[in-house]
Amino acid sequence: MSLACGIVGLPNVGKTTLFEALTGFGSVPAPYAFSTTEPQRSVVAVPDGRLEVIHGFIETDKIVPADLSVMDIPALAPGAYKGEGLGNKFLGTAKEADAILHVVQCFERADLGRERPVDPTGDIETLELELCMADLDTVERNRERVAKKARAGDDASRFQRDVFQRAAAQLEEGGLLSALPWKPTEAEALRPLFLLTTKPVLYVANVGDDDLAGEGELARAVAEHAAASGAGSIALCCDIECELRSMEADDRELFMGELGVKELSLPRLISEAYDLLGLQTFFTAGEKEIKAWTILQGDSAPLAAGRIHTDFEKKFIKAEVYSVADLVEHESEAAIKAAGKLRVEGRDYVMRESDVVHFLVGR
Repeated sequence: MSLACGIVGLPNVGKTTLFEALTGFGSVPAPYAFSTTEPQRSVVAVPDGRLEVIHGFIETDKIVPADLSVMDIPALAPGAYKGEGLGNKFLGTAKEADAILHVVQCFERADLGRERPVDPTGDIETLELELCMADLDTVERNRERVAKKARAGDDASRFQRDVFQRAAAQLEEGGLLSALPWKPTEAEALRPLFLLTTKPVLYVANVGDDDLAGEGELARAVAEHAAASGAGSIALCCDIECELRSMEADDRELFMGELGVKELSLPRLISEAYDLLGLQTFFTAGEKEIKAWTILQGDSAPLAAGRIHTDFEKKFIKAEVYSVADLVEHESEAAIKAAGKLRVEGRDYVMRESDVVHFLVGR
């Protein structure tokens, strides 16, 4: 799918280090303001232990995980919505993202040239105010666009004007649009505006190596802000995750043992981002490949078939479905069928997480 997470944050908070830890792309630059001046894009594999579980019962030539697009967006500074710093580039690229990974500095380091004490809550508020002001500018311009038709009695324009007025009132107070309940028709009116504060957010507390568990005061401040706004949060040390990503498996295991770290945080971050986008996974399994496929929660069987090939959605006839748990219990597809667990589903079937599917399509 073309869904993407955009990594955002103030200068020198660890955005690019996180991007490189996730993707293995590039090398970490020396720290200085706006070290990322161009958006970087890459695709990361979504860790999923179920692929190996399936492979334990079905022989195949290759295993293909699902993937997620990630963008490293140039750093934002106060005044970005007015074009200060790299503001226009930041905001333009951020609009392309379907969800936001907001990296927040939760460590002290003198060489980063920070002019004021580390303040996660203040940093979050600074960035989010810029997003609000950028959205307010967009909303006001569109409200003016529909105003003339609304005054002339056009019902659709009047509805849009009212939705935009409600959005503007929230943004003028510095409130995110995601904090308000929106009816489906209202959300549909806002969608073409690609507003930044409607996007789901996962806060990433970038901690130092002295707080890997994220239990310190700075990391807790991020978690508390996230909880209060109904968003998710995760604490990790971007520097260490990036270093671990570059190591051979044996060296990585040794280093993690020295640090007292039982597992990498990045798989959990990717999984959290995947959930944030409202995605789920189904699998196809055969001699040629076992593959994880990404769909939206609530997608039907024909839509899922269309992920494999666009023609499959129109030519869909039926789907033979079982779960990974069924495979673990019965150990083969033949045994699943003999036990009556192989379900035959039609066009109205809503896909479930962990389905293993054979699609039957017409010619």
